[in-house]
Amino acid sequence: MKLTGKVLSILFSMLSAACVNTMARAEEPSPSYAEVLDALLAGKNVKLILDMSRCTAANGGKPGSTMQAGLAISAFRVTAQNGISFANAHQTMDGSGHAVTEYIRHSLSREGKLTVRASKLIVGTTELVNQGEFVCEVPDGARFTW
Repeated sequence: MKLTGKVLSILFSMLSAACVNTMARAEEPSPSYAEVLDALLAGKNVKLILDMSRCTAANGGKPGSTMQAGLAISAFRVTAQNGISFANAHQTMDGSGHAVTEYIRHSLSREGKLTVRASKLIVGTTELVNQGEFVCEVPDGARFTW
């Protein structure tokens, strides 16, 4: 079968268009990411509900604790590298009765995975203690509502 220059040109154009279309879809954010970003940018009161038993430790894939938690997103930032990031800091008491400030950072990737990193600072010291990093699938381990 002999292909003429015109036929080859048409085939090449079709192949190029298919490749560009596939690449564009691969770079599109997941529906959950897009919906959360749209809600935040529209000024809606977005809340996160976590079920840590459905999340896994980032460094070993072990299941998280049976803890459930929630927070309202009061501030956020969006970057191409980190997706949607937001944090929560609060003072509490640890199991030993020491006053601590807990820092919980969240990053929602364009793929729809939420990474949760927790650390605490014992009040009166400069010792920051890492409490773990977990990955939660949306909507299984992490749900957003508004």
